[in-house]
Amino acid sequence: MMAADMHRENCRCALPRMGLAGLALTIVVGVLFALGVACSDSPPGAPGPADAGSPRVEAGNPLCVDGKSTGYPAAKAPPELMETSPDLSFQGADGPIALHDYFEPCAARSRLLVVRIGAAWCGTCLWHLKHTTDTKNSSVGARLQWLDLQLADRDNKPATVADLPAYRALIDAPEAVAVDPAFQLSSVDPVRGSLPFIVLIDTRTMRVRSYLHDPDPQALELRIGQELALLDGVKPPPYPVERRFDDLFFQNQWDLLHDMTLPAAPPPDPTNAVADQPAAAALGKALFSDTRLSPSGRVSCASCHDPAKSFQDGVPQSTAGISTVDRNSPPIALAAHARWQFWDGRADTLWMQALGPFEDAKEIASTRLFVVHAALRDHAAAFGAVFGAVPDLSDAARFPAAGKPGDAAWQAMQAADQTTVNAVFVNLGKAIAAYERTLRVKPTKFDAYVAGDLTALDTPQKQGLHAFFVNGCAQCHWGPRFTNDAFHPDGYPTGRQDGAADRGRIDGIAQLLASEFAQPHPGLVARPRDLGSFKTPTLRGLAASGPYGHGGTLATLQDVVRVYGTAGLPASDPRTTGTTEPWLPQFARIHADDMVPFLEVLTGGVTE
Repeated sequence: MMAADMHRENCRCALPRMGLAGLALTIVVGVLFALGVACSDSPPGAPGPADAGSPRVEAGNPLCVDGKSTGYPAAKAPPELMETSPDLSFQGADGPIALHDYFEPCAARSRLLVVRIGAAWCGTCLWHLKHTTDTKNSSVGARLQWLDLQLADRDNKPATVADLPAYRALIDAPEAVAVDPAFQLSSVDPVRGSLPFIVLIDTRTMRVRSYLHDPDPQALELRIGQELALLDGVKPPPYPVERRFDDLFFQNQWDLLHDMTLPAAPPPDPTNAVADQPAAAALGKALFSDTRLSPSGRVSCASCHDPAKSFQDGVPQSTAGISTVDRNSPPIALAAHARWQFWDGRADTLWMQALGPFEDAKEIASTRLFVVHAALRDHAAAFGAVFGAVPDLSDAARFPAAGKPGDAAWQAMQAADQTTVNAVFVNLGKAIAAYERTLRVKPTKFDAYVAGDLTALDTPQKQGLHAFFVNGCAQCHWGPRFTNDAFHPDGYPTGRQDGAADRGRIDGIAQLLASEFAQPHPGLVARPRDLGSFKTPTLRGLAASGPYGHGGTLATLQDVVRVYGTAGLPASDPRTTGTTEPWLPQFARIHADDMVPFLEVLTGGVTE
């Protein structure tokens, strides 16, 4: 068993990562657990937290006098491990939920309040939410109360009460559910760790007893059992025989791994009536590679998304357009599955994304009037077969040769004629989207492994996959495409040609809301956490999609995992901006490098 297991799955303390020595260290930790010794972040020789190392019997509870509570105990804010938590309050669907609601100082014996903190974008959180019943049905389940706190919605916007019904529906046995966008219990955790973050609180004293990051089900049950035993003054339960799949993976990891199956057809697009029509896809394929839609006569969609290169270009920032762009060109084979398009989400449909490069000064540098005239000149029959009657745009006085919103020629047009041009322009985007929806990724050795061939991956690749889970990557990279489609400040270096930090999602939201092609998004506003945030990329085809990062500045997979392992560049580095999140784990370089053999398996390849 790797030392990383001990760090994130069993003891949850900030102990060193020791490679092969982890097996021996884990055995020692198991013995200590069996003896009832709790974890501590204290160095050797330092006092442990509140006598957590030995069983004890509490002689009554001073918070209960004559059968009545003396009041919620005094507490420090923010709370720390083994200290009384302040009487925090959280907003639930039916009003505030406060910690004092769970305070029971005169109870015959303690119960544990399980405060589980997660987010709707978090794959590891979703597993725990839908397996709540497993813990409730365990030997310790009867002495637990549950409070689920939602940090953010599935796009990583701060959670609101309006998000709670959807979050509650993710829990197989829900109790109390509230929002906590401020992450009020974050100070309990002395190290950065992955979600869900679980805090155990003694209901008789409201002391924070313990915490865990994304525990495997055995570790969670064991820790709860140990804490209850310590509170009862009885012998803690023995350390169990670990249950592992393929000698590496705990149940939660194994389940998540098997959710990473090869993607099927993309979901329906209700905004595109021709999304799955073969004739529309054929037209879109022709438009995708047509350089005649560019005034320069040399740029098309395929210039940056080359079908011969799995629909990418293999350079840090594309130079195939009119000038070098500021971001890396992502692979598009699975773009039809995504909720948002572009690194910053400034398009909300695949067809809206397809229109963007046409009018971008650094990419195709065309205009909608130029594109529409060229498309109807060279693809009129195919266009009419898909969309019906082809409008007559031959009157140059009404329909100039070039122009877009903001240009004098466009602004001089009648509103009805602008609407006609926009309708054709949108339909061209929808045809390109129909073509992109036909793209499929090829299976890899990973898919063979998930399908049951345990020999498909060699030992370093399996260990890399195991490190992928242990290092917290499955929080964001989960599901068939290895992505949550949410936006996070990653701390990666900019690719902007002027060297300035890339503001990412915070500007993308403004561009989206200003576009005439966007769908309605009530309540969508830019927030401080959007600064420096970018969409989580798919890992399908990762090995062939370098250079990496939104700026394309990370040359190798090793570069990527090492930057990730430090939670991005330092905040003082001018090449980045935004504040990385506390659940973005940090880990040693050696454990970052462990992942590379697995990531190299995700080669992909695209079929049309």
